[in-house]
Amino acid sequence: QQAPHPHPSMETLLVLDRQLFFLINGSYHTSFLDWTMLLFSGVGTAGIIWFLLGVWLFFKEETKDKWFFAPLIGAGAVSWFLVEMILKPLVARSRPGLELGAIIVGGQSDTFSFPSGHATIAFAMAVVLANKEPKWKWIFYLLAVVISLSRIYLGKHYPLDVLAGVLLGWGIGHLSLVICYRIFKR
Repeated sequence: QQAPHPHPSMETLLVLDRQLFFLINGSYHTSFLDWTMLLFSGVGTAGIIWFLLGVWLFFKEETKDKWFFAPLIGAGAVSWFLVEMILKPLVARSRPGLELGAIIVGGQSDTFSFPSGHATIAFAMAVVLANKEPKWKWIFYLLAVVISLSRIYLGKHYPLDVLAGVLLGWGIGHLSLVICYRIFKR
């Protein structure tokens, strides 16, 4: 039995997604750029860099907010749970593979691809930290963008995976701030 064909507009979107993937992934690879992108992807794993930045901001603050970490932990936990436990198994999209001609740097992953957990956590945390320290927001968002793009460059995700993660993370970050503000500001 044949698998059902996607709707023509979805098929067009997936073709564009694959073309954009090869534009980013198949372009200029050097050992220095590969190492740099592996570094950004690595520090983005499990939100490590975001928690370190959160600790730095916490100690940098002159007035200690006892609920400072609540939205950060909330955004990280919800991002991980929603992406890894619900969406990836539900959508079950395969990652880009060598058989498609992808350049995979740092080994092939055996988990599903959609949405990107790195992008989701990066943007959820960037939103929270930008709210805590607005004058540094451009650094937080730039870091989130580079971490997200590194996933395409390294051959781990398609652009749609990353875009979905960005949008999901953006929403989770804002929702975490709203919920924590309502709970802890009473």
